[in-house]
Amino acid sequence: MKTKLFPFAAIAFVMASCSSEDVIETNPDPKGDALSFSIAVGHSRAVETKPENLGNFAVVAKGVHPHGSVYDSFLIGGSGGTDAGSVGGMTAKKAENGNWGFDSPVYWPTSIDDVLFWAYTCSQETDGDISDVLPSGAYYQFESNDAWIKNFSPEEAVLAENRSDGVWADGFFQKDLLGAFKQAKRGDGSVVTLNFKHMLSQISIKASSNAKADTDHRIVRIKGAWIVNTQDKANLKSGYKWSDGTAEDNAAWTALGVKDDSKKFTAYGSFYSKPLILDDEDDELDLLQEGGSLMLIPQTIKKWDKTTTSWDATATEKANAYILLLCRVELKHEGDTHPSNPGDTQIDDIVAYSGYHYHQQFPVNASSKFNEGEYGFVCVPVGTTFEMGKKYTFNLDICGKDSGAGNYPPDGKDYDYSSLYPRDHSFASQLTNEENKPVALTVVSRPTAKNVGDVVLDGAIEFNVKIEPWAAAGEDWKDGDLTFSK
Repeated sequence: MKTKLFPFAAIAFVMASCSSEDVIETNPDPKGDALSFSIAVGHSRAVETKPENLGNFAVVAKGVHPHGSVYDSFLIGGSGGTDAGSVGGMTAKKAENGNWGFDSPVYWPTSIDDVLFWAYTCSQETDGDISDVLPSGAYYQFESNDAWIKNFSPEEAVLAENRSDGVWADGFFQKDLLGAFKQAKRGDGSVVTLNFKHMLSQISIKASSNAKADTDHRIVRIKGAWIVNTQDKANLKSGYKWSDGTAEDNAAWTALGVKDDSKKFTAYGSFYSKPLILDDEDDELDLLQEGGSLMLIPQTIKKWDKTTTSWDATATEKANAYILLLCRVELKHEGDTHPSNPGDTQIDDIVAYSGYHYHQQFPVNASSKFNEGEYGFVCVPVGTTFEMGKKYTFNLDICGKDSGAGNYPPDGKDYDYSSLYPRDHSFASQLTNEENKPVALTVVSRPTAKNVGDVVLDGAIEFNVKIEPWAAAGEDWKDGDLTFSK
């Protein structure tokens, strides 16, 4: 989308000695206009980055020799540093008039014809608050004739915070990382167009019970969903190249391992106080919640083989990936009691509510009693390649015509899934007439009769992956679909 022009303001200064031993001179009393910019931003996540909510962004500019050598000195910005939060570029800030600008104008240097511009930001404006250009821990550097964003990690929800909406979604705290690269020539005029591209991959997880029979009365209640074992720390290189007088960029990510070496797994997703329900209706649930889609580092993930239970979490090539759900499965029958045949023992693993009674199928507890607060972890292995600027939707088929409730995930001391949800959590009952009756969440471990990787009920979860572009139709990205069997 195109936006209005905005003045690019900064302090003009004399360029120092360059790699070619030439001296670049500024134009101290220009007759032409100062450099200004128009911008374009591709379609974004649920909270779209657009001119109305774009926050601040940083810009770095350098002159380039006709043979492609980048001059040592900076026209705009600097080399950055290794300190977390180092922006390096000069920050264009949003003014009251709706434009972006610096303190004073920058003009085209008199002695060069080509200038390279790099711009980057994660910043959005929400209710008057403007987030940082780079997320916590990340920093900018210019080295080896190229611009880098280093030590980048997606943000996570703070589980200790009280959430009025009852949703702890990592995606609420993650922002687009936008990047732009432009070669501008003196003869092009003073307006430089910056076309921001999405440097991350957007992930969503949805669930349904496909082609469910009318006689199938299973209900799935879900309190959380996460994608496990994705790369969560990396460097981004612009990938500057020069060919026959034309500058190009080929941005690429380099994995760095994990941001927290003490963890045996990484996980990004959402936890919610009020369970989402798949029942007899033909529903489709957004398991990350509205606005909670994830912004992850582009990478290739390999799906878990359902047997491996130990791996190197710091490896730069991530394997053993799976989608993890915190859920329970019930059977719903008409009537306040379960009919018994002569000689049968009355089934007592039920709860009655509003003309129906419910059996607990999963998780399995030692007493075989119905406990509305009991939930367990299940998973479905996933593998694919996440590319920059594309959105990936995992469509899970849970307890449908040809699917079950998934597999038991890796567990034990190395897999402390309790780090994914608030401690001492309770929630309102969904099977009582008493309003807001608190139910304590109890996560039930895998029963000893089951092994890691075994199916939870009668089958694995089926899924497919839909790939969508963020860019508008007619631009570079193309649609594609991947389908995986169980």
